[in-house]
Parts: sequence; C-alpha cells; structure tokens
Amino acid sequence: MKKFIIACAGFLFIAQAHAEEMNSADAISVAEDYLAAYSTFDVEIMAPFIADDMVFADPTSTEQNADGGAFMFDGKAAVLKGLGDYAAQYKSFSVDYDIERRYESNGVVVFVAQLTYDLVTKDDRTFTGAAPIVTAVTVRDGKVVKHLDLYDYAGNAESFTD
Repeated sequence: MKKFIIACAGFLFIAQAHAEEMNSADAISVAEDYLAAYSTFDVEIMAPFIADDMVFADPTSTEQNADGGAFMFDGKAAVLKGLGDYAAQYKSFSVDYDIERRYESNGVVVFVAQLTYDLVTKDDRTFTGAAPIVTAVTVRDGKVVKHLDLYDYAGNAESFTD
C-alpha cells in the first residue's frame, strides 16, 4: 500500500508539473502572438488577444502619447483607442522586437529586447531607430490582461514632429 501511495504521489507531481509546463507554454504562445500583433499597431489585429480588463502601462513614456501624456490605458477599449490614436498620427508605424531573452513565470512573459521602430509621417518623412526595451505581458485564460513596457526613450531621443 505504501508503494501505491508513493507511486500516486509521484504521478500527481508529474501531472502537476506537466500542467504547469503546458500553462507556461500556452502563456508564452499567447504572449508571442500578441506581441507580433502589437508590433503592427493595427488595432484590429491586436483586439482578439486583449482581455476586456487589460491594462497597458509604459511609465517611461511621459509626453509620448498622441494626447501628450504617457501610454497608460485601462480596459480593452481604452487600449485600442490609445494605441490606434497614436498610430493614426503617422502614415505608417510599426515596431520590431529583436528578442535577446525571454522567460515566463506565473503567466507573466518577459521579453528583453532591442526595439526597432519604423514610421512615416503624414508629410512623408521617414524615421527609424532602436533602443533597449523590457516588455512584460501577463496572460490569463488565454488573453493578455497586462502589457508593461519599459523603453529607453532618453537613449532614443527623437522628435517626429516639428
């Protein structure tokens, strides 16, 4: 009987570890797919990944947003509007993550990367640049509930407007 209990406990431990591994893989997959969609700044492509209660926060982005404030949005509608309004300032805008490191813990997928942006202003001026970024994407029930960016705006000081 003792061997049976030990065997059952071992099986439960392996099953739990496998379930956590599957949850980790799911979170990573969702976060990577979301980040690819986010990179386009096309809100229709991003929308399916975003939970209704999503929070988008970039405390490093003071005065960067279309309204002159930071990229801080609470709720899916506000996230999509805020990011959509930002992209709408330009003829085109996209970013690319050159990921140096990625890890996941408890549904939070952290990307350490070099972020390259490409944009074309309404008057056809082109800007490209790159700087370090850390992005943490929190996934719950297959949806993104939080996006946290920490970007080196100071190291990438560029004005896209006159």
